Amino acid sequence: MGSATNRDPARRLNDASSLAGLLEFRPRPAVVLVFLTLMVAVVGWRIARDTGARRVDVLAREAIGLFDAAPPAGAAAAPPDAAEAGKRFRALSGVPVDFPPDDADFVPVEVRRETFGNRPAASLRFRYAGEGYLLVVSARDRLLGTPSVAAFPEGSFVSGERNGRSFVLWEREGAVCIVVSDADVAQAFDLVRRLFI
Repeated sequence: MGSATNRDPARRLNDASSLAGLLEFRPRPAVVLVFLTLMVAVVGWRIARDTGARRVDVLAREAIGLFDAAPPAGAAAAPPDAAEAGKRFRALSGVPVDFPPDDADFVPVEVRRETFGNRPAASLRFRYAGEGYLLVVSARDRLLGTPSVAAFPEGSFVSGERNGRSFVLWEREGAVCIVVSDADVAQAFDLVRRLFI
C-alpha cells in the first residue's frame, strides 16, 4: 500500500494556515535570516568603526602630530596682533573665528596652512598665559559625511588626552575645530569656552 501522506493542495493550505504551522521549523528561511542578520551587523559595525569615536581618535592624533611638529626653519614672523592673525586665519580657513583683541594673555605665534584629515585647514600656534596651544580649523563636511547629521550635536565637545597632550574637538558652522595643548584637559576646555565659543 501507498504511504498515508496527504498530497491534496486544498488540504495543505488549511494546514499551513493553522497556528500549529507557526511552530513548524523551516531550516532554509531560518538560515537565510541568520545570514542576513549577520550581514547587516557586520556592515553596521564597519560603518560605526569608520566614523564617530574612531574618526575623532584619528583627528586627535593628527592634531597632536601638528602640535609636536617643529616649526620650519625660517618661519615667518609672528603676526603683530590678534586682529591681523584673525584676518590671515580667516583667509586660510574660510571660517570666521574671532580672536580676543584686548586680552594681553593671548599671544599669536604663527598662522599656517595645514592639511588636516586630508582636507585643507588653517592652524594657529599661540600662547595663553604662558602655555602653548595649537588651534586647527578645517572647513569640511560633518564627520559622518552628510551635512544634516553630525557625529555629535552642535555645541558639544569631545575632549581627552593622548601621549601627554590634551585636546578639545568641536564642530561649528560646517567646520571641525580642535585645540591641542600641554595643559591639562580642564584648562584647555576652559580656554576653548572663553575664547572660541
